[in-house]
Amino acid sequence: MVTATRPEPKVKLGPTQLLINNHWVESVSGKRFETINPATGEVICDVAEANAADVDKAVQAARQAFTRGDWPQLSPTKRGELQDTAFKAHQRSDL
Repeated sequence: MVTATRPEPKVKLGPTQLLINNHWVESVSGKRFETINPATGEVICDVAEANAADVDKAVQAARQAFTRGDWPQLSPTKRGELQDTAFKAHQRSDL
């Protein structure tokens, strides 16, 4: 009996850091952890491991963006349009 096998497609890897304040950064601790392919058990890559300090940095950046940036000045309609545009761009980006 012959068993057909299909080659596994290569996974397109993006940044493996944390996205905080629109920048890819390493975690405060510098720790990383392996991401495992559940089908094969193989390591795909390692990614930054966030902890409470990283969450605090992200929350602070988000608060500043919502209180000091352009976002709070926009109408709800314009915000929705921008979110829709970003969503459609993401769908096209193959991420």
